Amino acid sequence: MSDLFVSVLFASYNGASRRVRHMLDSLVRQELPHDRWELIAVDNNSNDDTFDLLKSYSDKLPITILQQRTPGKSGALNMGLDRVKGDVVVLTDDDIRAEPNWLTAIVDCAAAHPSYGVFGGRIVPDWEKEPKDRFIDWIPMGSTFAIVDETQSGPCDPTKVWGPNTIVRRELLGASVRYREDIGPLPGPMFAMGEDAEIIIRLAASGAKSYRCAEAVVHHWIPASSVTEDWVQKRGERLGYGMPALFPDEVPGGVRLSGVPLPTWIESAQWAFRAGTLYLLPQSKKRFWAIWKYYYMRGYRAGIRRYAPQTLAR
Repeated sequence: MSDLFVSVLFASYNGASRRVRHMLDSLVRQELPHDRWELIAVDNNSNDDTFDLLKSYSDKLPITILQQRTPGKSGALNMGLDRVKGDVVVLTDDDIRAEPNWLTAIVDCAAAHPSYGVFGGRIVPDWEKEPKDRFIDWIPMGSTFAIVDETQSGPCDPTKVWGPNTIVRRELLGASVRYREDIGPLPGPMFAMGEDAEIIIRLAASGAKSYRCAEAVVHHWIPASSVTEDWVQKRGERLGYGMPALFPDEVPGGVRLSGVPLPTWIESAQWAFRAGTLYLLPQSKKRFWAIWKYYYMRGYRAGIRRYAPQTLAR
């Protein structure tokens, strides 16, 4: 086994219920010895017992607990990145359950592929209630639930490296590569998804290569409340809201109305018409996607106004 030292980093807001305890218990069961890794946990302005729960694991885990009073996941992770000491940094969420060999597999994979700077592990669903509705087969599992259930290891596209199981060599992060704090979970009804993808896309643009390590497995908790057609469709709005931040070059050029390119308005109108036409009909894949795209385009328009006003000059 390699002697690489690992830093595991996550942030939590009001996670004192089921999810954080299960996550920490899975880390207690890691096969990698405690002197080979550290856990940086950031309590992000919680108003429940998250901080006390984290402290209760101080004698079970190599844990450092930080408190970030400013709400926002990306800012909390940036605080943690300033403290990591590992050769590789594992970025995860507070709602995962890791397999016992998770960190061992990461170390072995990083050591075996020294020319790769970014690694993505396998992410499988941990359903609170196994979904029975047929729409579950229609949805984009990656962007909806951060599920990447690829069983083959090998080079991969950086856009296939997802937040709950993201690994980066610390040398690539240096002292300056950090999360954009205007992206990611923030207080309020709307925020831009994609904070994890954005930093990986940025690293890829600077030359970092990505590798899928299928042996490194986490289970991502999905509450029953998230497995409804309405919830998934409206989540598309957050996805759309973040796209102009991640891919500003893909925002159409030309004439704008109310800050939004005319082609985007035309596409929005087309999906709104389809969604309105199909809304009262029985559940179907065609109906689901029309409504999903309606919400996605609504978010995309708002995201252009928020994140890509500079593209007006094109």
